[in-house]
This record gives sequence, C-alpha cells and structure tokens, in this order.
Amino acid sequence: MSDAHGAMEDFDHHTEQFAEHWREQYADLRSRCPVARTPRHGGYTVLTRYDDIKRVLRDAETFACGRDLEFDGHRTGGVTVPINPVRMGMMEMDPPQSQAYRRVLAPRFSAKAIQEYLPRMAEIVSWTVDRVVESGRIDFVDDLANPLPTLVSLDYFGLPLDKWEDYATALHKAAYREKGSARAVGALLADLAGIVAERRRTAGDRGDIVDRLLTAEIEGVVMPDETVTEMLFMLLNGGIDTSTALIASMFDHLGEHPDERARLVADPSLIPTAVDEMLRYFTPGTGVARTVVRPVEIAGVPLRPGERVLLALGSANNDQDVFPEPNAVRLDRDNNGKHLAFGNGLHRCLGAFLARAEIILVLQEVLRRLPDYEIDAVAVRRYPTIPLINGYIAIPATFTPGERVLTGFDTRLPVRAAT
Repeated sequence: MSDAHGAMEDFDHHTEQFAEHWREQYADLRSRCPVARTPRHGGYTVLTRYDDIKRVLRDAETFACGRDLEFDGHRTGGVTVPINPVRMGMMEMDPPQSQAYRRVLAPRFSAKAIQEYLPRMAEIVSWTVDRVVESGRIDFVDDLANPLPTLVSLDYFGLPLDKWEDYATALHKAAYREKGSARAVGALLADLAGIVAERRRTAGDRGDIVDRLLTAEIEGVVMPDETVTEMLFMLLNGGIDTSTALIASMFDHLGEHPDERARLVADPSLIPTAVDEMLRYFTPGTGVARTVVRPVEIAGVPLRPGERVLLALGSANNDQDVFPEPNAVRLDRDNNGKHLAFGNGLHRCLGAFLARAEIILVLQEVLRRLPDYEIDAVAVRRYPTIPLINGYIAIPATFTPGERVLTGFDTRLPVRAAT
C-alpha cells in the first residue's frame, strides 16, 4: 500500500474495499507508515496512531477546522475529505469564533443537564421498544437505532417530533451516500429554516435549545436565522447517525456473541463500561479532517501550511500501544475511557454526554425486554462505503414477544395522547 517515503497510491476511505477491510488497512499503516500521503480527493495525509491523532486534535492553533482557508490563492479546509457541500456550524469554525458559539450551547449539553433529561429520555427509549415488543420482530436499524437518536435529538433541542421519520431517513441515507439523499437533506434544511423563522416571533418563550440559539448574541449581535438553522443542522447531523451506527453495531455484536450478552444481562452494572468499549471498538465516526496552517512535524514527517490531514479515529481507537488486545471487545476494559470516538480538545463532541446516556439506556432496555433476540445474519446489510460513518442498513431479528410498558402514549409519537 505504501512505499518507504510514506506515499500511498491506493488508499481511499470512500471505497468499498476500505469499508470491508478498514481494520487491516489501518493496522498496516500504524505499523509501517503511520504518517502516509495519498493523492486521492486532491491529496491528503492520513494519521493512524493514537498519540499523533490526539496531539492534532488538541492543537487548534496548528490544525484548523475552518473551511474557507486560503493558501497561495487556493481555498481549502473543513472537517471532511473532500469538503462537505454545506458548512457544519461551529464544527467548521476555529477559535475564538468556534468557542463563542460553543459557549452558547455548552450548558445544555453538560453532564448535569443530561442527567436532568434522563427520565424523559427513558420514556422515548421505552416507546421505541413498545412499538415492536408485541410483534416479536425488530429491525435494529429501522425500528430502534434510526428512530431513537432522531426522536431524542428533536425532543431535546425543542424541534417538532411529527416529522421525525423524514429527518431520520434523510440523515441516515446521507451517511452512506444513497442516491437521492442530497435532495432529502435539502428538504430537511428548508424545513428547519421554516421552523426557525416561525420560532423567531416567540423567541425566548420556551427556554429550549432553539430558543437559546435564537436569543444568543455573538460579539453583541443576535444570530441570524441562517446561522441558527446551520447550528441546528450541525447538531442533528453530528448526533443522529453516529448514534444510529453505534447502536446498530452494538446489537449486532451482542447478537453474534450471546455469551457477552448474557454477561451483561446477569450484571447490568457492566453496561456503562461496555458502552465505552463499544464506542472504542466500533468508532462510528470513522475520521475527521484538519488543515495545516503553520509548519509542523508529526512523527518526523514535515507538514506544510495548506496540507489536508485525515485523523483516522477508528485507527487510534485500535492502537495496541494504548489498548492492549485492541481487536478484542472486552466489556470490562479499564482504560476504554481514553477512546477518541468523541474526539478530543476544543472540538470534542458537544453531545458526548447525551449520546452516551442514550446508548446506555437503550442497551439496558433491550437486554431487559428482548434478551433472547436472534439476528437473521443472512439479511444483515452494512453501509457499502464508510467515508464518514460506519454503520448498517438493516439488522432484522426475532425475539419472544412481550408487553408494552407505557400507557396513555400516542402510538405515533412518544407523547401523551390527547384525552
């Protein structure tokens, strides 16, 4: 794959080959060429070792996220390779601008704030399982992993729940670049813009995240509707399909390893640690990009301003120098809190506490209510390519039917039915 100088002609994280063999490709690069260059997508450098990636994530002065950077008359930047069609909010800004926006939202995503939201989140989790529990059949993607993060996100942000299926479908299909997904995302953005315009008239009345964005000032100026829409799209896009992918990967793995599932059923206290291990091992967001803005060396390799760098998070989380036996899922791994699935540094995932709490709750719920599920392995379908997210299209399963636990809830939405 690579020569002695770190050049790779065939590496491309957008290919089906990469989706099928990413662990092997990353292991090879970590051992032989941890700082490697590829000419694909305009040329970029791939970092694969944990320490190098963590260093870059924590050095915002040298490695930028902004998407409108200019070097010798050439514009480049952004947190993906190649660049996304639309800016992803503060994810694609740099300090101090990014931190000004982050301060607006951070209090609503703190551990304390998420703890206060847990009872409502638990209702939504129970509602998603209630939808299928009497049937004895579930698709862990369409019935659980896809609806749940969408419903939780819309509910917590203060957005209407009635279009959750449209939002979930659009973002899910966009993650693996299904044909037509760009149009669906465009429709989602238009719908968000309409909601923001409508909410502007009563801004401040509800005290939710939409209100927080509508009433916040950045450098003394209230955010325009376009920026509020962009920030909401960033929160939805960044938080939904990454959680969808991890939830699907987790239940597929536990379906293939009933001994590990039985261990968690017998000892639920292991579940939080097990979730961290799933985040480490599966790393739903496969990588993030940065742009070099001043000369620097990584592992003895010089990088020049304007160079694009892909930080292979999935590789970092499987680095044997940090995680012994990285290819083994160890439910009680004692150092898996070091994983970089949520990133690190100034741009660490804002929704990390929300996502982790959601995954813990859904694992508890499924193990309690569908403990004997059996996956139809022949019908399991993974994403054909994983340039951004490593997930599944379908994971059908059967289980012993049970009873609903919520009463008085609308069968279409996780809200109390009108009486």
